[in-house]
Amino acid sequence: MSDKPKGKLNVGVDLGTSNLLIYVEGRGTVFNEPSYIAVDKMTQKVVSVGYEAAELVGKVHDKIEVIKPLSNGVISDIGMIKEILLFTFDKLFVNSTSQIDRLLICIPSEISETERAAILRLGHELGVEDTRIDEEIKAAAIGCGVDIFHPAGRFVMDIGGGTTDFGVLSLGDVVLSKTITVAGSYFDKQITEYVKETHQLEIGPQTAEKAKVHLASLTGDLPTDENGNVLTFEVMGRDLVGGLPKMVVLKAEEIRKVLLDCFESVKASLISTLEATPPELSGDLIDNGIIITGGGAMIRGIQQYFADVTHVDIHISETPLTDVVDGTKKLLKIDQKHYFGEF
Repeated sequence: MSDKPKGKLNVGVDLGTSNLLIYVEGRGTVFNEPSYIAVDKMTQKVVSVGYEAAELVGKVHDKIEVIKPLSNGVISDIGMIKEILLFTFDKLFVNSTSQIDRLLICIPSEISETERAAILRLGHELGVEDTRIDEEIKAAAIGCGVDIFHPAGRFVMDIGGGTTDFGVLSLGDVVLSKTITVAGSYFDKQITEYVKETHQLEIGPQTAEKAKVHLASLTGDLPTDENGNVLTFEVMGRDLVGGLPKMVVLKAEEIRKVLLDCFESVKASLISTLEATPPELSGDLIDNGIIITGGGAMIRGIQQYFADVTHVDIHISETPLTDVVDGTKKLLKIDQKHYFGEF
């Protein structure tokens, strides 16, 4: 029987560069929205969080500031993260943070010790004494159904919004990990630069992301519509020559070219991580293959792309966008510092 105080809840947080996801024990994933916050600069009061704040990007006057407190997996504004969590918890719980018994916050593998300490301190400032942090790659592996608690090597690649994390796991913990800042946001920036250089058009980050989602592919046939025509996407922005509004039609082959250039860095980091993997665990990858999760796992042709690179089986998670927060459900129930064996 649990000795947890009556009415108290365990809460898991995926503090992602692109999205903030929150899991509440007994209620499931109750929040999944962009990691943006809009603040009134005069009063410092929160105007909006999540989707409502994201819609304001590039469209506000100088009295409102829209902030993304995580950039490329790095915390750029710990105070705004606190405000996002407080604002969200106030909406989710009757008594805000006083209802939280245990808080687990998932972070990138190579976050600095200073940032780790800041996040732990943040939990305590929110009033949650039992605040814990764990690695996103570990939570993602558990969330996509991988049994990491046996003495066998499992390789997981999490292509998120700000970072791509590579992790080798065994006996319930991370044996080897690597993080690079080539991920979703970087892809968007490269698309923005391509459109600027090739089409003399300046577009915003949200427009670049929409083009990526609609047209992205790495291998195989180019994506087509229901009539078999290769997909295109209209982007609108400011003409760099005349300064007037302008529309350009992007083609799927253009976005593939941009992404293939980006994935050269991802490929190199994957290979270097595999080369650093202990030989016994490396041998396990022949049987277990590599699991890809995160938003990048949804890019068309990514499975074949990495199969050609590694010559091992590549498995794509069925729920790549929520694996980290799903993994917190099990991690919140583990009391031992080190744990392996059947849960």
